[in-house]
Amino acid sequence: MAGSYTSTESDVPPLLHARLEGLKLLANHLDEPIVIFNPQLEVVYANPAADKIAKECPLISLPATRPPDSGVSEQASCIPCHATHLFQTSVRVQQDASPCPSPSADVSPTCPFPRAVPFDSEDGTTHFAVLMGARGSERVVVLPQDQKLSGLPDQEQEFLGEAPHRKIIGESEPIQQLLEMVQLVAASEATVLIQGESGTGKELVAKTIHDLSRRREDPFVVVECSALPETLLESELFGHMRGAFTGAVSDRKGLFEEAEGGTIFLDEIADTTPAFQARLLRVLQEREIKPVGSNRSIKVNVRVISVGNKPLEELVKAKRFRADLYYRLAVLPLRVPPLRERKEDIPLLVKHFLDFSTRQHGRPSLAMHPDAQRALSQYAWPGNVRELENLIERAVVTCRHSMIHATDLFGNQDVYSTNGDLSSVSRGARQAAERDRILQALSEAQGDKTRAARLLQISRSNLYNKLRTYQI
Repeated sequence: MAGSYTSTESDVPPLLHARLEGLKLLANHLDEPIVIFNPQLEVVYANPAADKIAKECPLISLPATRPPDSGVSEQASCIPCHATHLFQTSVRVQQDASPCPSPSADVSPTCPFPRAVPFDSEDGTTHFAVLMGARGSERVVVLPQDQKLSGLPDQEQEFLGEAPHRKIIGESEPIQQLLEMVQLVAASEATVLIQGESGTGKELVAKTIHDLSRRREDPFVVVECSALPETLLESELFGHMRGAFTGAVSDRKGLFEEAEGGTIFLDEIADTTPAFQARLLRVLQEREIKPVGSNRSIKVNVRVISVGNKPLEELVKAKRFRADLYYRLAVLPLRVPPLRERKEDIPLLVKHFLDFSTRQHGRPSLAMHPDAQRALSQYAWPGNVRELENLIERAVVTCRHSMIHATDLFGNQDVYSTNGDLSSVSRGARQAAERDRILQALSEAQGDKTRAARLLQISRSNLYNKLRTYQI
């Protein structure tokens, strides 16, 4: 039964179509059963691994071609069916359910596809539901502090054991959605675009993709695109021949050749010039490079993961970034959520950084006072996880007692109210205005959260996070 079935809807944005095709390509090579449904609960795609458990799902065993207006009866699917749950607004509004059920969500115990992820467009509309079954070989990307490394292949245990500090940590919904996509992406060979604010851990996500991929034994090469002028950037990436420019006293290999067989990580790709973008586009299309000053092309076998801390979609609209390069880089786009959208992960992150820093600096065990935990949860985190890590390390080095208090972290800065300095005043005013606008949008949408997200021009998952943050 593997393959595509029904045609997709005409109102699906072209970029979402491209992402869907990319997902199909990589799902073909996974041993994890994956099925994609449209809002009519018709099978759009099923990978070969889904054949083994197809008969266990009533939706798949139904005829693939039925009239669009026939609907799906309650007896046609398991109760509850989380595929239906992702599409039916009434269910989401009544139960205030999350757009992606967590492992503790109310899912039928007999369901062969216990995990579901919405496939949304930029306006928050869910066009497809991606359902995933049990993996043939479980991969663990995120581990709570006390969880043993069970069920991992030996190579992944070695990777996590060598660098216990550098791993993705979180149990929040945004992080779980990200981790689901990381595991899917790692099994593919497609180019990946990772976007997110500074300090969210984009390089860590890229390194995790590399270390879970078939290229894990080959190099992972990092390129800081914004740190080099265009001429030096081309020489660094593609290499140069002797005499190509002043100072080129010998031939030199570029980083693409150094990364042969592995992954090259292009950081801050948005800061490159149009001329360089044109050369990079050719490299991605032809899979070959031409050293500066050479007439000979060299074939390369490298996976490209790029990162932007600026929204590339807006730069494309402003004609400051090539659209054709963007679509080539964003075959598999990932967004790393800022820390303020996943504050429920702060206790886990604090414990992790605290344990690591005390061992690193030879300090005895330290504990967090409740007022420090409360301050960490209230703070806005403009520097995201990197700021949290640096803050914890500074407190470990400077704290003179066994308990870290809020003053050890923030000094006398008021992080609880808007009665502090100008930054806290502006932050409090912004949060109050944002809460009022969300309430207004919900009222205009008559409680329909999908419509409210569309009015606010944010994704539905982002809206759910804000509802929790502001206790709406």
